[in-house]
Amino acid sequence: MMAKRRYCTPFAARAISSMRTDAGREPHAAAFRGALWITLIATTTTALALTFQHVQTATLLDLEMGHLIEGEADALAMRFQDGGTADLSDRIDKQLAANTRDVVYMVADRNGRRLAGNVMVWPAPVREDRVTNLSVMVRSGQGVQPTEVEGEARTLDADTRLFIGHLADSRLALGRKYWTSLIGSVAITGVLSLLLGWIVSRRGLSFVKQAAVTGNRFLAGRLDERLRLSGRNDEFDRLAEVINTCFEEIERMIGSLRAATDGMAHDLKTPLTRMKARLELAMLRGRSADGDLLAENANDVDTLLELINGLLTLARADAATSDSFQHVDLAAVVQDAVDLYAPVAEERGCKVVPVLAAAPMNGSRPLLLHLAANLIDNAIKHSPPGGSIIVATIRDGASIRLSVADGGPGIPAGATALALRRFGRLDESRGSPGSGLGLTLVQTVARVHRGHLSLSDNAPGLLAEVVFETEPNPGGRLGAGRPR
Repeated sequence: MMAKRRYCTPFAARAISSMRTDAGREPHAAAFRGALWITLIATTTTALALTFQHVQTATLLDLEMGHLIEGEADALAMRFQDGGTADLSDRIDKQLAANTRDVVYMVADRNGRRLAGNVMVWPAPVREDRVTNLSVMVRSGQGVQPTEVEGEARTLDADTRLFIGHLADSRLALGRKYWTSLIGSVAITGVLSLLLGWIVSRRGLSFVKQAAVTGNRFLAGRLDERLRLSGRNDEFDRLAEVINTCFEEIERMIGSLRAATDGMAHDLKTPLTRMKARLELAMLRGRSADGDLLAENANDVDTLLELINGLLTLARADAATSDSFQHVDLAAVVQDAVDLYAPVAEERGCKVVPVLAAAPMNGSRPLLLHLAANLIDNAIKHSPPGGSIIVATIRDGASIRLSVADGGPGIPAGATALALRRFGRLDESRGSPGSGLGLTLVQTVARVHRGHLSLSDNAPGLLAEVVFETEPNPGGRLGAGRPR
């Protein structure tokens, strides 16, 4: 078995050289960025969740503290109404002596002079309408010292005011706990997120690494390289299928270019050699030119022009995109081709029989006319005198079928691939005019219109069928699908 030839363009050579230069440095920037993004999202989410929890807890504590202070203030106000200042002071002293709750009190006159309680100085910023946080001077076993409390004032009568507060230790402890929890949770989340994000990003980017390695091998000339599918049928598998389809299309185009180059070199060499031989023979005979020589050279020039025109038409067909397509009726296009080749068929003693049903589709009218004309011309060349060529268009659900059937010798089994190859001609067709690009052009036009060409035995003769899919294509290039 012959080894598959490799191709390496200058662009590919530069890419390979760059790849080898950086072979010792494996890029991890994308994985690191992915890990950083995951860490940022995780730490931000953790901080927001803890902050929300802290705010909710603090709000609940405020409500409970407000209810506690309001209830205590109401009870003391009722005590004052029943027994006056003396009874109120006695109740406060008993409460302080029991020391069962973290509550501070102060009963003061209108000038702020203390009458009872363990708060030594009336807190100036205190409010009567709601509980506020403030610092007051409280007497305890350790002496008089400033203390953070939450409290409110209550006016008992024109000469007496009451202040009641609760130590803010729980609120301060809650705040310290919040910051400790926040810093610890963010730190732990950050470390774990960075580690796990790095692992997940590396696993997710393994496909990118595989694609880069496969692409570099493809650029190095290994055109049979393809991305492996995981079988999970996820987004990565779909992307791999698209990339593999691109690889297959490039491989097909390079193979087609190679075949075109080899075939063109062979087909151009023959008429040029004959022209050179005739000119040299004319020089040996001492004649500048004669009629036969000029006629034979003109025929060879016509052959060369036909070959070049065929290659140009094939190149235009291969580069066609859906942007140039319009709504056409394939039956009308085929009818034009039938009208064009009917006189040619009559000269060869056969006839073209159209059986055409309406077949609306999107496509390029000139290219579809080339397709139909090449199929009809090929059938005329190989039909025996007196034979009939049946040309039909059929709409079958979401597809349109164009068929051309003749009664000629057909194509031997196993020779279909040769007939469809560029410049591929069967031995029995070597003597007939033509460049060997007819069926290749038909196949190319069919492919860019999301169709495919099939050749089968008509018993006798050849049945050439082109099936077009009429469903809309999401991409711009209709022929960008997987080669058939």
